[in-house]
Amino acid sequence: MKKIINNNLTLQNSSKKEILDAISKIIKQSKTFFIAGHTKPDGDALGSGLALSSLLRRMGKKVTHCSLDPVPQDMVFMNGSKTIKITNKISKKFDCAIILECISFERMGNIISPSQAKKIINIDHHLAHTNFGNVNYIVPTSSSVSELIYDIFINLKKLPTKQEAENLYVGIVTDTGRFQQLNTNANSHLVVADLLKLGVNSNKLCKKLFLTMEISKMRLYGFALSNIETAYDEKLVYIKLTKEMFNKAKASDTDTDGIINYCISAPKAVVGCLLKEADKNSTKLSFRSIEKFNLLNIVKLFNGGGHKNAAGCTINADINTATKKIIQAFKGKL
Repeated sequence: MKKIINNNLTLQNSSKKEILDAISKIIKQSKTFFIAGHTKPDGDALGSGLALSSLLRRMGKKVTHCSLDPVPQDMVFMNGSKTIKITNKISKKFDCAIILECISFERMGNIISPSQAKKIINIDHHLAHTNFGNVNYIVPTSSSVSELIYDIFINLKKLPTKQEAENLYVGIVTDTGRFQQLNTNANSHLVVADLLKLGVNSNKLCKKLFLTMEISKMRLYGFALSNIETAYDEKLVYIKLTKEMFNKAKASDTDTDGIINYCISAPKAVVGCLLKEADKNSTKLSFRSIEKFNLLNIVKLFNGGGHKNAAGCTINADINTATKKIIQAFKGKL
């Protein structure tokens, strides 16, 4: 495990229990909490944050749960989603700030500064990360942060309520791609088994998450799937989404969820890439790869990050130039 620092005590090569005990101690001693996940929140950032916020409130704590960006339309059904404060700045101070699924403190959007919290707890599962917290619970082998939040529930001897369990389930099922991605492991299924015992209706939740789609999202999928391109004998499969496509579909950035999976599903695909035009001089890229291909070796060339088989970066160039740069980056590697 990673090094953690708690007050003036430094724990080297700490065990999972030591880290969880340190987190539990801070939670019990603190009264006011700030909670935030990364910008443009996904199911895991939302599910883990909502479950943890609910737990802390049950324990009599005061919680300010924030997000720089709004909850995606297809996830507003989640329990407590309306309690999340959408803001770019909070001025008050807190006993503890818990930052979820962020490789750096700033990744949550600088809603607060580090000086506004007496203690900072950093919980993440990215391989590329920074130990910016007083306590850092970093488990790259975990499929999701929601799994790690479940560890905190158990360490505090608090069973999740049905609503909290549902939010944790959403976090796990979305971050594992319906348990189909390479980050799915035995613990993912063990935690979900516990959540199902607490009353989670997986069929109902998955229908809302995966079998319900706004017309705008359908249109965007249409543009995406009709513009699939390949390179290197179809080992690199990529899709370019322009501003014009988003405008025609009346879709938003969050409507792209799931599109990249079509790239990696091609028979000979080793890497799938989704390029999104941010503006005329900026392109955002998301990647997925098969088990043996390490994407971090590619995205680090463009100051990106993420996981071995799921990563991303931003290239400061128009979408066509960015495409050429990426194709060149994979030369001789596929």
